Amino acid sequence: MDEAQVRHELTADGSSTLFSEAFGVSYHSVHGAVQESEHVFIEAGLKEAIKNKSHLRLLEVGLGTGLNALLTWKRLSELDVQIDYTALEAFPISLEDAKLLNYSAFSLPAKPDDLIVLPWEQPIALSERFTFTKVRANWPDYQCSQGFDLIYYDAFAPNAQPELWQNEALSRSAQLLNQGGIWVSYCAKGDVRRTLQSLGLEVERLPGPPFKRHMLRARKA
Repeated sequence: MDEAQVRHELTADGSSTLFSEAFGVSYHSVHGAVQESEHVFIEAGLKEAIKNKSHLRLLEVGLGTGLNALLTWKRLSELDVQIDYTALEAFPISLEDAKLLNYSAFSLPAKPDDLIVLPWEQPIALSERFTFTKVRANWPDYQCSQGFDLIYYDAFAPNAQPELWQNEALSRSAQLLNQGGIWVSYCAKGDVRRTLQSLGLEVERLPGPPFKRHMLRARKA
């Protein structure tokens, strides 16, 4: 698999994102990369999933710049939970592109390039309560024998990667979620919501980040 071909962009909250030349979309909202990730994945996802848990297995579909992983690790400073974080990425960004991201201005526990240089398919204890594993794989091809308590579904938008928002790909989420597990995404398309419901998940349409009306959160009851 090739490295991602990208160009750098500055978003409205001052944080960096990337624009994928191959898929024609940005990795984050141009209205604020950090702001969007905090709202969708941390506030609506992580904070909901850790209720009554001391150990959380978390899967991210689309590591991208590593922002979601870094924000999750940062949030551990105020949480009493152990997180095993697995991140899938089919088209990793280059070390050079990672070094140009400006997330150091947001008091994160590490830099994107610290994640990019880690070996693939090898669990790394980045702190006492945060274990991180990168997996280089396409989502439909990913095989795992254990379930997850939380899935960050951060694939490119449906217009860029429609195959990752259809029944076959979304059914992998339902299969890999543990009972009571949470699936969360910035996407709020009606056909995605209906597909998740058809797979037996309880789906909520929540207020989205700034300049986006809605987002989706689903639960395996």
